[in-house]
Amino acid sequence: MSEEYEAATPDETSSEGGSALSRREYVLGAGGLGVLALGGGGLYETMNRDAPSGGRPDSYVVQQGYLRWEVTPLSHGGQTVEEFYDYQSSSSSANPLVDLAEDPGASRLFVYDGPVGSSLVFLHGSPRADHGGTAFLKFSGLSRSKGEWAVRDDPMGSDDDFETWEGGNAKVKWQWDAGETDGGAYWGVGDGSSAITVTPKTLRNVDAWRFLSGESGSTSFDLSTEKPVKIRPGEERSVERANVEIMPSDDPNTFDPYEKGDVTVVIRSPPEGADKSEWVTPSGVDPGNYSVYFGSRDYLAGQNGASPQKYIRRGGDLYLKYKIESAHFSLDSARGFLVGKTGSYTWFRGSDTVRPGDFGNTETGPSLAVTDTNVDPAGGDAEHLAKEYVEFTNEGSAPFDMTDYTVTDAEGWKFHFPDDFTLDAGASVRLHTGSGRWDEDDLYWGLDRPVWDNDGDTITVTDADGNEVLRRTY
Repeated sequence: MSEEYEAATPDETSSEGGSALSRREYVLGAGGLGVLALGGGGLYETMNRDAPSGGRPDSYVVQQGYLRWEVTPLSHGGQTVEEFYDYQSSSSSANPLVDLAEDPGASRLFVYDGPVGSSLVFLHGSPRADHGGTAFLKFSGLSRSKGEWAVRDDPMGSDDDFETWEGGNAKVKWQWDAGETDGGAYWGVGDGSSAITVTPKTLRNVDAWRFLSGESGSTSFDLSTEKPVKIRPGEERSVERANVEIMPSDDPNTFDPYEKGDVTVVIRSPPEGADKSEWVTPSGVDPGNYSVYFGSRDYLAGQNGASPQKYIRRGGDLYLKYKIESAHFSLDSARGFLVGKTGSYTWFRGSDTVRPGDFGNTETGPSLAVTDTNVDPAGGDAEHLAKEYVEFTNEGSAPFDMTDYTVTDAEGWKFHFPDDFTLDAGASVRLHTGSGRWDEDDLYWGLDRPVWDNDGDTITVTDADGNEVLRRTY
């Protein structure tokens, strides 16, 4: 570029307080979305930020160092957390009515809203897991005077995993075998503004540590397994998504993580058709006044990050240059993250895939996942059929040819993907129930009635030979 970059000299404030198409069109800034997109209202639901003092929060902000996510509680038909968790002592497994354990080897946590009070829930393993594991977690900020463990899922046949309070903290060491779950639910959270901190002391044989969000756990965020996580009521805090592209002139994003060169990161305009209230715009980011950090997940989770050396605005986009070695990538890094602030209580987060040393650390080949749903759009799904949708993402590292693939619901409604429809690695497509104009990001079923049941349904994808490649129940 011939334009002159500006030096980035942000004001280090307290942490609390129409562009051209890219080579991948865009990358959703959801940062580490897992595969547990099972339904509910999607990632960003309508939130009441004017709830009366002392009421239960509609949203929470989850923080690991400089990484932040805005999450909403799970809930199910007015059930208590004990009824929802549904621990089956005869099988040594939890049995929630919505499938939260699609990734058998993961360890999950989430907030659950019951008819009275909210709980912080932990769920490890799965009846389908082929290996056991250990999760030794330490807590601070849980109220001993206003709460207690309401669920103690203990397949090892004892109650002593839940150790006594020590110095205002609590700690639990969960252990489970193959084909089992372990976990628990602490009732009595969310009625104040203080933060709860969960510190992982040991996560052994745990494939991923995830925070679930949405009424049915429809979205998940991968956490660093090495750093504490803080959960606090959202109140006036919010976290927006950023449409981020790393190394826009290169595909794939290959670099030597230990060299002294530069890497370019671009913030582009929100994707066409996206809810603008959920996304930060390039013009809304001011590297001269607020820090904009870049780096690997674990580095940012430790409250570290590379600061931009220079930045420039071009064609409505914001280009930032960082020192590669300052971002602390390693050969096993799969994604790069960009985080920052746009106001006293507003943050943003975006990510893109990376290949340090040309090592491909995303899942090899195509891998289809449900990453967002809107089964009950505002105003009613029957009146807004084009706003009812299911979003699919190719989370693998190769293009996914979906010619003659089909999508069905539990009642047997069937949608056929068009000929030569290919979903690029990292790309997403939304399947809308109603009518609209087809493009590579949006397909329309063209139906005159809702498909996805608001009270629960099953999303099934089969290939051209009738083989099931994806099933998600919410």
